[in-house]
This record gives sequence, C-alpha cells and structure tokens, in this order.
Amino acid sequence: MSTVVQAEKAGAKIVDWYSCIISRSIDQAILLKEQASALVKNMEPNDKILAYYSLVEFRHEMLLRQNAGMEEEERFSKIEPILENTVDHLLKYLYYFISGQNEYINERYKSAIKLFRKAERLLEYVDDDAEEAEFYYYAGAVCYRLNQYPFATSYVEQAKTIFDSLGYVDKVNCQIIIAATNSEVGKYEKADEILKNALQQAEMHLETKALILRTLGLNAIRKREWEEAEHYFKSALAIKEHRQSPVSMKSQYNLANVLFRLQRDLEAREFFKKAEVGILYYRNTEYSARSLVTKGLYIENGNLALVNKGIDLLREHSLEFEIAEVAEETSAYLEKAGKSQEALKYMKVAYEAKLNQNALGVDQE
Repeated sequence: MSTVVQAEKAGAKIVDWYSCIISRSIDQAILLKEQASALVKNMEPNDKILAYYSLVEFRHEMLLRQNAGMEEEERFSKIEPILENTVDHLLKYLYYFISGQNEYINERYKSAIKLFRKAERLLEYVDDDAEEAEFYYYAGAVCYRLNQYPFATSYVEQAKTIFDSLGYVDKVNCQIIIAATNSEVGKYEKADEILKNALQQAEMHLETKALILRTLGLNAIRKREWEEAEHYFKSALAIKEHRQSPVSMKSQYNLANVLFRLQRDLEAREFFKKAEVGILYYRNTEYSARSLVTKGLYIENGNLALVNKGIDLLREHSLEFEIAEVAEETSAYLEKAGKSQEALKYMKVAYEAKLNQNALGVDQE
C-alpha cells in the first residue's frame, strides 16, 4: 500500500527540480523530475502543487527540446482556474513567464511580451538570481524580435550582469543578442567585436559557439561579405551539436541563400533542400517566408508571386525588419536583371517596413 505524500514534501522536490532547470543541470533535472513525479503521483490532493508541477514539467520539456508547445493550450487552461483562486504570487509569476516563453518559442512575439509584462509585475516575489536573470534574458530576446532595441539591450544587460556574477555561460547568449541589435542598426564592426570576444569565452561550449558563428554569418550578410558569411555558416554547421539542434535549419537556409548570391547554384540547392525539411518540421514562420523569397528569386528565376507570398507571410506576423531585408534582396536581384522599375517597387517596400519597425509598439495591458 502506497504511503500518502505530504504536499509540502512534493513541493520542495519540485523547487529543487526547477532550480536545476534554471541552472541548465540537465542530468540532475532529469533525475529530479523522476523523483518529483513519483511524489506527486502519491501526493495528498493539492491543486496548487499540481499546477506548479505542470508548469515546471513544461519548462523541463522546453529545456530538452526547445520546441515544446503542441498541447500547451490544454495544459495552461487547466491551470488558469487555480490562478484565479490563489494568492500565491510565485505560482502566478511562473504561469505568466513560462506561458510567455512558450509564445516566444512559437514566434508569437506580441503575445509573449504581454505575458512577460504581467510576469515582471510579480518579479519581486522571485527569490532566485538565476531565475531573475533568465526573465531579463527572455524579455530582452522578445523585445529584440519586436525591433524594440533600447528595451532589448536594457533587459539583456541586466541579465548579463547577473549571469556574470553567477559564473553562468548564459552571459554569452546575452552578448549574442547585444551584438545582433548592433548588427540590425548597422553597427557591423561593433557587432563583430562583441561576437569575437564572446567566441573566446564559449570555446568549451560548442552549441553556444555555433550560435556565435551563425550570428557572425548574419552580420557578414548585412555587410554583403558573402564569402565571409559562407565561412561562418559552414563553421557553425561543422559543429555536431548545432547540426542536431532546431537552429541548424536556419543556418542551412542562410548558407544556401549566400551560395545562391555567389551563383553557386548546385551547392546552394543541396543546402536549401535540407533547410526546407527542417523548416517544415519545425513550422518556423520566418524561415518559411524567407524560403519562399529565395525559391522565387533563385530557383524559379524571379517568380515575384512567390516573393510576394513570402513578404505577406512576414507582414501577417509583424516581422518588419525581415520584410526590409528580403525586399532589399529582391530589389538588388531585379536591379541586376535590368528591371529598374520593379526594383524600385521593392525598395519602397523595404523603406515602408523600416518605418513600421520603428513605429510599431505593443499594446499595453
């Protein structure tokens, strides 16, 4: 006969488990998940602890797979009624923060920032430096994706300061975002400087090293240094941990795109086919749109219907910076083909997107 476990004991084990998730101690997190699951299974009835367990389990899945979210609506709907009847501020914080992380992973950036704002109002109830740093990191990351660069930099610098004090490698991920914001506003040399400094710090952390190399490749694209970009993307993809991650499909796409621009179509098509498989599997909106543009320009020899379809998809998701990038690429392609009037049309699209990215905000709640 199973002994009934006190809710407090199960709750303490979940706290330990969550601490391992935050510190990226994957092996220990897996072990503690098994222990917490066994305790919860035999626990006395307690809806709050069950909600806490469900949220931490979901965060555990995001840590391991980075693409959790197929059944998130059902999972979160079970927790919402408990939140309405509790004064547990930490539980409410976790709900908003983890829900926001899920929205971020699934490219629903405006929804994510609204949830992070709600979480931020409860941040004072979080008594863990690593948890606080992770919040600032994700808040900065989503502001970056929404082109809110000053807010992104402010949040990420706060995260980096805390990660630095804890000795966590996550500080390097913060440097990647800071560099990316510099790159997107045209400060290419500053971005290179930050990334090359981060590369030295990440030598023993191969997946992070690959992300830095990939970001250097993106910066090289914006400088129109195609051979340099090719080198960085191939260096990233040479790292096994990167090839096995969801981000690899982005690097494969970017490499294919660069090779098309270098007029090495045969090699480009090989990487493009690999990228398409990953894009379809992970259902990535941004890269689905980008692949339509690349296919329209380089595989179907200037099929502007496909290009426009890609731009419309980006517009549906308010990805204005990305619209500007692909519209400028299309304009350059058309100008080279001697189609000046059509090239001008896409330069106007790029210009309008740049105006929009500076004007668009996020509704307050």
